Amino acid sequence: MNSKLSSNIGIFILKQIAKLPFWMIYLLSDFFYVIVYYIVGYRKKVVLENLKNSFPEKSEKEIKKISKKYFHHFGDLSLEAIKIHGMNEDDANKRMVVKNVDIVNRFYDRGKSVVVLTMHYNSWEWSNIISKHQKHEVLAIYKPMTSLPFNIFMNEGRERFGVTVVKDSLTLSTVIDKKRKNELVFIWLAADQTPPGFHKFWMKFLNQDALFYPGPASISKRFNYPLFFQSTRKTKRGHYETSYELLFENPSEVSEAKIMRTFVEKMETLIKEAPEYYLWSHRRWKHKRPNDVPLQ
Repeated sequence: MNSKLSSNIGIFILKQIAKLPFWMIYLLSDFFYVIVYYIVGYRKKVVLENLKNSFPEKSEKEIKKISKKYFHHFGDLSLEAIKIHGMNEDDANKRMVVKNVDIVNRFYDRGKSVVVLTMHYNSWEWSNIISKHQKHEVLAIYKPMTSLPFNIFMNEGRERFGVTVVKDSLTLSTVIDKKRKNELVFIWLAADQTPPGFHKFWMKFLNQDALFYPGPASISKRFNYPLFFQSTRKTKRGHYETSYELLFENPSEVSEAKIMRTFVEKMETLIKEAPEYYLWSHRRWKHKRPNDVPLQ
């Protein structure tokens, strides 16, 4: 079977899953958890290592308990990312409650674009409903997947409620173009992603040296767009609420390091509240800091 055919079959199956009612989605997620955790053991070693290094004060029993909760949540996340293709606006608004939108919209009324930093915590895919609440055009910056058909499928879900997806390599040119046209935008960045190893912006994150993209800070400083942190909490299974916090109204007045340190501190506070909701199966700390490169 060639790769194009297998991709088409895979996407067809995902589209059928998206049509399932929510109770079946979570039943399927429970089955997924058993397969992934007990049979396949998908990235189990990575998850345990990340948790141990992030929480050295926790016992082995506590780490194992968090890892099990994580894999339960990971099943939900995976199915929810598919289910968005079968959700209507009412479903999305009930399951992702968007709080304090006025704190962002007031800058639209003042003629200013904004930068919003978020993270891979809880259901970031369902957060796309924010476009129905924001006055700005929401530009969701994404890192392309290696499979073009699956990349298209995921972006169709992301754009379902009005978000405009922008490839990460086109971020700066897109922002410049929007500014030239006097179009106000909400630049939405999952700023906890791991960049390629040649970057040199290293910070302490959850007790470990972690490499970060400097872009989120440099964009907010360059254009002096108000900078927000978006946090998302799980209220019960299949239900979330997301809210905003203004970090810097005038980012040009502070350093890139200060911006990113503040973002990291916000992430750590959220993760420590409920660690099972962070994306622990990602190889977040795969790069090692060279001895001659200092921490920011």
